[in-house]
This record gives sequence, C-alpha cells and structure tokens, in this order.
Amino acid sequence: MQPVAAAGNLTLPFNVPQPRITSWTDHHYPDRQDDGTMIRFDGARGYAYDGHRGTDFAVPSNTPVLAADDGTVIYSEWSDSGGWGVVIDHAYDRTAYFHNNQLFTYPGQHVSRGQLIALSGSTGNSTGPHIHFEVRDLLTPWHSVDPYGWTGPGKDPWRWDLGYLWTSNPPVPFLLPLAFPSGAHWNYWYGIDGPPPPVSWRLRDGGRGLAGFAARWDADPGVAAGRTLATSGSAAVPGPGAHTLHLRVFDRAGTSADITYLYLYDVDPPTSALRVDPGSSIAPSLHWSGNDALSGVKGLAIEVAAGSTAFRPWYSQSADQPAAGKSQGALRFLGDPGVTYQLRLTLNDAARNPAAPVVVTASLSAGAAMPATAADHAVLGPLPAQPEGAAAVMGVRQEHPSAEGALLLGTDASVHGLGGSAPIPNAPPASVAAAVDVATLPSGPLRLLADGTTWNSSGLAGPRFAVKSPVRLLGTSDGSILAVDAGGAIAVASSSVAGESRGGGSVSLSPGTTLVDAAVFPGSHAGLALDSAGAVHVFGIADPGLAAIASGWMLPGKPLAIALGGTPQAPAGIMTDASGDWQTLGSMLLLPEATFGGPLFDGTTGVPVR
Repeated sequence: MQPVAAAGNLTLPFNVPQPRITSWTDHHYPDRQDDGTMIRFDGARGYAYDGHRGTDFAVPSNTPVLAADDGTVIYSEWSDSGGWGVVIDHAYDRTAYFHNNQLFTYPGQHVSRGQLIALSGSTGNSTGPHIHFEVRDLLTPWHSVDPYGWTGPGKDPWRWDLGYLWTSNPPVPFLLPLAFPSGAHWNYWYGIDGPPPPVSWRLRDGGRGLAGFAARWDADPGVAAGRTLATSGSAAVPGPGAHTLHLRVFDRAGTSADITYLYLYDVDPPTSALRVDPGSSIAPSLHWSGNDALSGVKGLAIEVAAGSTAFRPWYSQSADQPAAGKSQGALRFLGDPGVTYQLRLTLNDAARNPAAPVVVTASLSAGAAMPATAADHAVLGPLPAQPEGAAAVMGVRQEHPSAEGALLLGTDASVHGLGGSAPIPNAPPASVAAAVDVATLPSGPLRLLADGTTWNSSGLAGPRFAVKSPVRLLGTSDGSILAVDAGGAIAVASSSVAGESRGGGSVSLSPGTTLVDAAVFPGSHAGLALDSAGAVHVFGIADPGLAAIASGWMLPGKPLAIALGGTPQAPAGIMTDASGDWQTLGSMLLLPEATFGGPLFDGTTGVPVR
C-alpha cells in the first residue's frame, strides 16, 4: 500500500453548484478492462461505464473549466479519444480535464487554483457535453485515483488509492478568466512575418470583486506590487527571445494569483549545412544539419535536379516540437549511374525565418563499385516524378473548390481545372509578376498578380488594381471584382473594363498586423476580412449585427483563411489556421457544399491531401 497523502488539495474544476455526475470512477478494474463489473467510491455498483478512470461531470458546453490546484501544465493538445485536453502537475498529484471545446493553456505554463484553463464541450470520444476529470498519482503517474476516496465496506479495490482529496465541494470562485481579444498570441513564435503587436488583456469579476492587477515581464510582481485599478491593460513584448508575462490579479477578499503567458519572438535566421559522402556508390549518404538558438529548426526540405533539369521535391520533414540548438540527420540518395545531381537544402525555424539555401553536387560514377540492390530500390525508391496536375515550375499558389471541381493557380500563373469537363485555356500573362490569386467569374477565370494586374485565361488584361500587396481577388454576382490588400485597402472594378480600379474602402488594422484573407457573402459586396492576429473585420456594409461577430482568434496556429456563406444578416463561416485547425461562426448548414467537398492540395508538391 502507498502512504496516504494529506487530503484536501483539490477544488472542483468549475463553478457549478451541485453538479450532476453521469459516470463515477470504477474501483473494480481501473485499467479500462471490460470485466462486466463497476464499483463506485461507496461500494455501490453501476452509475458509470466499466473501467472508467475519472469522474464525468455533466455541465453545459462552454462552461469555464478551472484549475483544481496550483501547478504546471504538462499537456495541452488534441487526442482522438479525449478531444481537447489539459493535464496539470501539482505538488501532490496530477489532474486531467478532457473533452473541452477550447484550451487556454500551453505546456510549461504555471496556473493558479481557479484559473480559467478551458471551455467544456463534447470533443473526442464523447456522447454529450461534460468534463472528464481525472486525478493521477505522482508515484505512478498514469494510474488514476478517485478524488472521492473509498467509503465502501472492506478494503479499497485500488491498491494505489490516496483517499478523499477535496478541500471542499464548492469550487474556488470564478476569479481569473482572462480574454485576449487582440494583440500578440501567447506560445506562438513571431519572426519573419513581423514583430508581435502589444499584448492586451481584459479581466472579468469572478464574484468577489476585482481589486486590480500588476503586470511584469519575466518575474512575478509579488503580492506587495503596486496595482493598476482597471479591468484591462496592455504591454509591449520586450524584444526577441522567450518572455513570460506575469499578471498578478487581486480580488477584494484579499486573494491574488500569478497568471503567466509565454510570448516568443525570433528574428535570427537559422544556419544550415549539407554534404555528400565521397565514394563510388550510386547511393551516397547525405548529411544535413541546422542550428537555431531560439525557436529551433522546424522544417527542412531537400530538392534534387538531374543535370540541367528543374529542382524537384525529394525529402522533407517537420518537427512537432522544435528545440533550440542543433538538429541533424542523414539519409541515402539513390540515383542513376553516370548522372550528376544537384541537391538543394532549404530550412526554416519555428518563427518561419529561412536559412540560406545550400546546394551540393553529387556526381555518380558510371561504373559504380557498389550498385544498388533490389532492396535499395525498395527502400529508397527512384527519383520522384512530377506530380499529376502540378504547375511546370512546381507549387500551387491557390486552390478554389467548386461544384465543377477545384481550380488551381500555379506559382507561374498557370490555371488548372481538376474535375471539370471543359478544358481551361492557359495563355500566360504579359506581366512576369508573381501569381497571387484567381477568381471564377461568369466569363471564366481571372488571375491576380502581385503588381495589381489581372489577366484572363486567354492572356488578355483585365482591370488593374492600385494596391501595394494584394492577397485576394473576389468576384461578385453582378460582375464586379474586389482586390483585397494586405494593408487593409479594398479596391473595386468591373470585370468587363480593362482599366484602373476605383476605391472600395478599407479596414482599420492594429499595428503589426496584416490582412491574410477575405470573402464576400453570396449575392453582395459585403464581406469579412481576416487579419494575421485572428481579428475579423467587416467591409462593404454597416450592419451592427455583423460588426458584433467575435474577433478573437482562439486557434493554436497562424490565421490563414476564411470562407463565408449565408447573408450579412445571418452569417456563417469557417476560419482556418496554418496547422489545419478551424473554428466556425453561425450555422455550418448555410455554407455551400463545395466548402467541404473539394480537394485540398499541398502547396509545395501539388499532391492532393484531402
């Protein structure tokens, strides 16, 4: 038997009086074995599912989930079974909170008892909204214990149970929920795309009255710190590096807690190296390395060119959790005898800063002493062929699904239709500027280039937009087209007139942010634009209901795209981040089927991934 720990270190993880428990912890076999018997804390049978390791509290979706004790977050991510989950390491035990809709924590973060860590939901393997709350023994961390202890007759069936762990059934008052409607994102590496904007926050009263806050970078201000008597504030990130913002929040009952958020900024590019082992084999070894002192090496790619042909993708990898310092690896390249190959290494860090490309030459002997075996070919494979549907210079700049099939814009401004019955003319534009976007108009596809010019698929010029950094071309049902600029400008033109556009307004952006995408509602000139901080901006209409759409970006990655349906009075949409996570506004039933039905293509290889 393990020694009984001092009881009374946990509070309930929410502020719901007398919560309903739909599934107790199973004391019979707490290892998820299906043995047909369920025993709860008082020896009674039933009231749970067999092998249940935690307690299911039935609370409505988006109920604030609070930390049951002070501790350090060691897990904060998605799992297929538990949905969005958090695990916190305390002095005596660990607590876990699963099936949430949204998380407000990151690994390594210090949290205080009663701090908002998530919003409840029914994600993962769940049949309804609830919180799966689990307590784990520190001595055997993946063994769960029941916070209600054991009060039944006879010995506890669990040899590692630690007794009753609640300080009291009422939870800590809802004291410390923090909102970040704009400004820098915590636990996100800023880098090549610009410095982080100032951090901003807003506090909400938890029931005992707010008595102000104290803010300080990289150190707890302490309980004796001077307070700011306000419910909101802001602070600029000190500079490059990893910086922790400490917000000590005070209530009128004399309680305070230190809330921490990590902000990351890296402007130094990584370094990289690539070499080929000398020798006469046609399968030489390649050795690559990269070094980044702050954010760490995130992704790398090695391309290959045979003779004077263009480079083609060959090998790539991406680190889920990059670590600062040196990364390295080795692999074998299998080529053809007598051919000279160029191998190019490109590498970036977690802040998206690229290293300078490195190119090496591998000349394979025509009379190699160690020819490739059948096993070599089976493991290493031949030089990759051009992917089907890829643009000639490789890469897909944009992809637009539709009921007739996806429309692809290549990096060389070529247009490709996949799934459609009619071929698309593909005359090159007279401008050599980079391709930006393509819009589907009644007259056919119209391409937008980085210099603001537009070109149809026959190579004829369309309207020219006086915008500096265009990011999106939008067509409307009346034939008008809109060009959206990264700086917030929106220009309007007619698709039938080849001339300068007229002004269409603009959206006001916070310092340090840019527009990354925009969309219009079907049948209107009104729409929404998404900026790099995740804020949503209204354009083309002054509808108070539309302006009230929440602008807080709550996804873990970088804002990337927005799709719209419905009307300005009944809007619906999907916002997506660079990692593929998404959140919705309004009813998804109002979105067109093509939003989900079209293929999605990898931006480097052109290979379909969805």
